[in-house]
Amino acid sequence: MQIPAKEVEEEFDPVAECNWNSLMAFLSCDTQWRVSGVGMAGLVWVGLDYTACDVAFRRGGFSDELWNDVRVMEEAALPILNSGDD
Repeated sequence: MQIPAKEVEEEFDPVAECNWNSLMAFLSCDTQWRVSGVGMAGLVWVGLDYTACDVAFRRGGFSDELWNDVRVMEEAALPILNSGDD
């Protein structure tokens, strides 16, 4: 379900209108991360499960053109997720 940008509460940082659909597509995949357990070292975030994201995209009505944006955000998120800062 795509939420119009104007309906987002003020607690969120502003998102440029031109980036809104990309953000919503990325967030539609937010529960689809692949994680690997590495014993005492904790978890390693591997990346998004693309098969599951495909379902989220189709069910959410997101266009294929947004996929590259999601992959850019995934690439940016991985170092942060794997930084060990809790």
